Order: sequence, then C-alpha cells, then structure tokens
Amino acid sequence: MLGRQQIAGIPTAISELFKNAHDAYARNVEVDYFREEDLMVIRDDGLGMTREDFEKRWLTLGTESKLGTSKGLPPPPSDPDQPKRPTLGEKGIGRLAVAILGPQLFVLTRARRNGVPDDTLVAAFVNWKLFELPGLDLDEIEIPVREFPATRLPDKAAVREMTAEYSHVVDKLADWIDRKSLAAIRRDLDEFDLDPRGLSADLGAPSLTGEGAGTHFFVKPMERLVQDDVDTRESNKATKFEKHLLGFTNTMTPGSKPPPIVACFRDYPDEGAPRELIGESAFFTPDEFLMVDHRIEGRFDEYGQFQGNVHIYHMEPDEYVLNWKEGVGSKTLCGPFNLSVAILQGERSATLVPPEDYSRMIRKTDRLGGLYIYRDGIRVQPYGGADYDWLDIERRRTLGAGYYFYSFRRMFGAIELTS
Repeated sequence: MLGRQQIAGIPTAISELFKNAHDAYARNVEVDYFREEDLMVIRDDGLGMTREDFEKRWLTLGTESKLGTSKGLPPPPSDPDQPKRPTLGEKGIGRLAVAILGPQLFVLTRARRNGVPDDTLVAAFVNWKLFELPGLDLDEIEIPVREFPATRLPDKAAVREMTAEYSHVVDKLADWIDRKSLAAIRRDLDEFDLDPRGLSADLGAPSLTGEGAGTHFFVKPMERLVQDDVDTRESNKATKFEKHLLGFTNTMTPGSKPPPIVACFRDYPDEGAPRELIGESAFFTPDEFLMVDHRIEGRFDEYGQFQGNVHIYHMEPDEYVLNWKEGVGSKTLCGPFNLSVAILQGERSATLVPPEDYSRMIRKTDRLGGLYIYRDGIRVQPYGGADYDWLDIERRRTLGAGYYFYSFRRMFGAIELTS
C-alpha cells in the first residue's frame, strides 16, 4: 500500500530504482525486459548490501528517517573513489518501487566496502501478494534470505529451493488466506522459473562475479501495465517510458561533466536483438547538439548575469553578456547555473542541417524536445519534454513571432544546477 500510494506508475517506479542505484554509487544501472519470459532484470554496479544492510535497511521500512540518531543505523556507505553524491531517495519508500513492477522478486546483492568486494552474495525471494492480504502481521511473513559464495551465482536449483521455502511459509498461513488468493500465490511460486547464473553469462556487465558488486533484481511475472507503458504512443509523442526515463542524466551537451550514473533500458520483444529504449543513443547526443542550426551556451552567475556564446548557423560564436536588470545587485534565489540550448529551424528551407538528419531530428524534437533541468547531474521531473513548455516560449511566440524567434518545439537543452 505504501509503495503504490507513493509511486505514481511503472515509469516512476523504475526512476526510483535508478535513484536508489545512484545513491549506492553505481556508475551504471541497466534494465532488460524479456517479454517472452515475462521477466525484468534490473542491475547496478553500486556498493551493494551486506546481509545486515539488506535485513535492517532494505527489508525495514522508513530507515532513512532514523539515520544519524543515537539509536538509528549509521549512514549508508559512500565510495571513496567517487565524489560525494547527494542522496536522492527519501523516507525509505523507494525500495518498494520494485513491488509495483510485478508480484514476485528475486534479489541478488554483493557488497563492496573500501574498494574490496565481499566473498559472499546475499540472495532473497519475496512474493508481494502475501503483503496484500488483510489480517496478517508483517512479522508472520518470513523472507528466505541466503548467502552464496561470490565465485558463482546461484543456479535454477538454488532458486527453486528458496521458492520452496517460501511455499512452506504460505502453507503455515494457509488458514488465514482465502482460496482464490492462496491459489494465485501458489501458482506464481510454481511458475517462477529463473536461472541467475545463465542470465548473467548472457547479459555480461554489470556482473556480481569476479570484482563486480552491486544489486540485481529479477521480477517475474510482470504487471501488464509495463508492456502498455512501453508500447503505447499517441501519434508522434513520446511514450510514458520515454517521457519519464529518457534523459535521466545529461548526456546531450558536449563538454559537460560526465554524469554520475548512466541508465539504460533494453526491450526484448522477441528472440532477436533488443531495442534500446533508454540510453545515450536513444536520447539526444553531443553530435546532434552540435549539428543543429543555432546554439546558446553559457552560465548565469549568482547575480543573474549571463555570460556565454551564441552560435548562429555554424558561424564563429559571438561572446554575449546579458545583465538581469530587475536584480539591481541582488543575488538570485537559485544560485548560479549553466545553460545549454540547441535550436533547429522549423522550416526545411531555412536549415543548414542535411535533409536526412533534419527529418530525423524533427521527429526526435517532436517526441523529446524541450528544456531539461538537472541537479547534480540527475534530471528533475517534470521539466523537459515537448509537452511541458515551462518557460512559456511558445505562448510568447504566438504573441509576436517576429520578436520571439525560436520555437520551443524545435529546441532541446539543459539547465544544470547543483545542490
């Protein structure tokens, strides 16, 4: 109930899992959606969890609110090899996002502390349908948690042993469960057919073997809404997945600081090659940013003064300074930030972009164009996307197209803030 009331839909749930991977200092988080197997695999290469972390943090609600108190848990670990990251997750609810994706979950996690991966993996199995039943207390639901040597991932037989252990828990509670719910839970348990070892060999990095660490989630079966959100598109607009998940980090502006984490979502509609729905190539690229007709790049300082360059039709850039007249020496509330905007001419006769590239870029800006806001390298929702003109650029243009020259539907770019 907490997860479903706090997390608004499948794309938001996946975004929350991306944020959790960011907080675990992962450099990569990847999702593989296997339609024929009705399976989703979410993997990151972060710091992972020890058994104590898993039981006292991940399996315990609201732990974040207790951090830093005399009786609470110590703060989560950080990676000494990376810059300190601001925490994106709050209230300890985001971990329940995975429950929205499907009713059953197999977790594998391997901790890395002080640069050294643990010798063991922690594995757990959860059927969320038990938590939906009225009349049961949380402490009556036992979660199978096991440890395996990190030299080899558990195979299909090991997973079956853990689902059988969960079946014994269900049997103990059978008198409290109505027949229909009991039959559905047992059917799900019987059909949970998973081989983490074989999957890992096929998928490759990020892996939990060798020097690898992080957390991997295996969700099966999937909620039907997942496929709807991936496929449903109105005309040439972005799907729900694209709208919420593309551009999770800023990978479009050339010369920008590398993002702290790179997210990817691959869809396997059949046994052929996957479609990359979320990733650097699916979003705007630095090459596309440099390809367009006009660019504005620079920085607003703490007093609202802009200093930067304006590139018109690939000519030599003009240095440009713009003062905030209304500021009168006052500092801005938001502090300094960077601005990078790429603009494509709306008429084919007015552009210098080659015809094939222009047609492709028009389709892309129709779906994904807009000004995105990033804080510490992570996208801030709901900013970005062609359907959210939060600066009223298009409204101003309708008032006077001769003065308000650029169209919001033909631009993309980033405003980069820090905490």
